[in-house]
Amino acid sequence: MRCLFFDAGPIITLVMSRLSWILPHLKKQFGGTFYITPAVKFELIDRPLTMNRFKFEALQVMKLIRDGVLAVYPDVPNDEVKRLSTIANNSFSMRGKSMDIIQKGEIESVICAKKLGASVVIDERTVRLFIERSAGMKRLLKSRFRRNVEPNQQKIQEFTSYFKGLTIIRSIELVSIAYKMKLLDTYIPNGKNGKNILVDSILWATKFNGCAVTNHEVEEISQFLLSKI
Repeated sequence: MRCLFFDAGPIITLVMSRLSWILPHLKKQFGGTFYITPAVKFELIDRPLTMNRFKFEALQVMKLIRDGVLAVYPDVPNDEVKRLSTIANNSFSMRGKSMDIIQKGEIESVICAKKLGASVVIDERTVRLFIERSAGMKRLLKSRFRRNVEPNQQKIQEFTSYFKGLTIIRSIELVSIAYKMKLLDTYIPNGKNGKNILVDSILWATKFNGCAVTNHEVEEISQFLLSKI
């Protein structure tokens, strides 16, 4: 069965960018199931429903589940989640104390995706960097916390080896696919630069609403989408 797992971040990015409506179209094109895990559901629905500021966003995600766009994956291997969370959150230390760098929703998503041979959508830079290019993690954490960070190479190797071959994509790639599918064409303003304005608007909206992407990457993606291939 073809499927794709979502962490909370990309769903939040799309909801906040007013682009969550593209998900049913992407799911139809994908021809499979869009899954979230129970911990991700808690982040997207259960916890936000207790906060006035985020209640409506939670209701939008609830509707996506009710409409069958998203489904909650029921078979999370909890023992593996616990084991790999412990490994990940003991892979780096600062001032002699282990650093919690991966949240439950993130680890559930990547483990379930790996289990089913699926890809996973994650916007947060830390998890993607840890899995795809762990050598850059120390620099990222040192820059983020402005303190020296000590890596545990054995645990890092154990963690990254488990997820070798896992494909991670971001919400900005999903938005790019939606553009290529012409789902956003009704937003193109009049004028010769209408497509440029649309592409810039959706890519920057995605970045400013949570997708960890550099300015240079935004420019590269924009050039690709606007190129006549």
